[in-house]
Amino acid sequence: MRGLRSTAVLLVVALGLGAYIYFVESDRPPGGTPEPRDMAFDFESDDITRLSVTAESGDRTVLEKTDDRWQLVEPFAGAVDVTEVVALSSSLAALEMQRVVAEPEDAADLTAFGLGEPRIEVGVTTTTGTDARLLIGEQTPTGGDLYATVAGSNRVFLISGYLDGTFNKTTFDLRDKTILDFTRDQVDSLEITGADLAIRLRQVDNRWSLVHPIEAHADLGVTNGLVGRLSTGQMAAIEAESTDALESFGLDTPRLTVTVGLGSSAATLLIGDATPAGTVYARDTARNLVFTVSESLLTELEQEVDEYRRKNLFAFRPFNATALEIDRDDERWKFEKVEATAEGEADRWRRTTPNEGDVEPNVMDDLLAKLSNLRAESFVASRDGTGLDAPGWTMLVTFDEDGAQERVVVGRVDDEVFAVNGDEPGAARLNTRAWDDALEALDARE
Repeated sequence: MRGLRSTAVLLVVALGLGAYIYFVESDRPPGGTPEPRDMAFDFESDDITRLSVTAESGDRTVLEKTDDRWQLVEPFAGAVDVTEVVALSSSLAALEMQRVVAEPEDAADLTAFGLGEPRIEVGVTTTTGTDARLLIGEQTPTGGDLYATVAGSNRVFLISGYLDGTFNKTTFDLRDKTILDFTRDQVDSLEITGADLAIRLRQVDNRWSLVHPIEAHADLGVTNGLVGRLSTGQMAAIEAESTDALESFGLDTPRLTVTVGLGSSAATLLIGDATPAGTVYARDTARNLVFTVSESLLTELEQEVDEYRRKNLFAFRPFNATALEIDRDDERWKFEKVEATAEGEADRWRRTTPNEGDVEPNVMDDLLAKLSNLRAESFVASRDGTGLDAPGWTMLVTFDEDGAQERVVVGRVDDEVFAVNGDEPGAARLNTRAWDDALEALDARE
């Protein structure tokens, strides 16, 4: 009996597939230019003022647009994920009927297409008078398209299968999922505190610096990258629509507190316990909401202070350097850039000490490139044993139009090279080979 039942099921599937191929696929025009497709709706995306989405899960969401701004109104009032809503409205306005498979007189029974109780329903209201509902049923037997209709028309047509992901949206999909509400150009400070962590950074004139636990230049890429992730980071899930039981999430005494300074205000993120799903509980203090974020964000926030320090020994680049002074033992060299005064001329470099003369451009470019590319491989907290008590080299670089200067001293102990920029604490450990290459370039400048 089981064998007969299985055979019957396979026969039904085969007949369904055969019918689809005969009535749909066989109706496709032969090769050449495809026929233009009919549009499901006659409106522009900018005309849409209201959307209602019932997902396959049964989750229903209503959104409204006022003064070109979308807001979530059901099941609660709140901000929306603008990217998701724009994609949804644009897809509705541009929706094409891939092929009409049943006219009204032939489609009285919509259940054959999964449209009697549609999986997905999208309602739309526009300023042009449209008030319609798109109903989406099952996939076609080949799985490439979806059966759909506009409510009340009984005209069944196919839409591309990939649109399932566009229209099958839950409230979570459509709501604002940013973890903190700020824009990057507002930021002037960043503070990360925890049981064993206290880091503060400050930004002035687009330059980041560490102010606690040490004062030092901050790594622009690392710091801006973290600020960017905080401004664009997305929630993994909503855990609670209230903050009545923060202790359940480890948020009454958070593991980390992250404060983004915004001039006269701030945005604060609290991070609590880990979840079994590989995420961590979090809260934006401006909202009565508990959500989860990726554990990788926690890992990034818990970096040691040295990860935030600038790794480049110098801030200048070869093109913006205007002067270079080098002291080695009892020797001193000074170089100055001479700007071109006539059209078609190039800037050039001159040695002013110990004796005057032009320097070959490629030689100076090589020296500046190797100095500007010197990077710390690591940092040491103490200068003991670094050779910096009696440094072998001192370099002073002048750069930028405002005449900014940086002084770096370098010491060497056996095969290890250490350096300090200005008054920064401790010392940077340099790649010995990179330093030796810089010395070779220095010797070649004569």
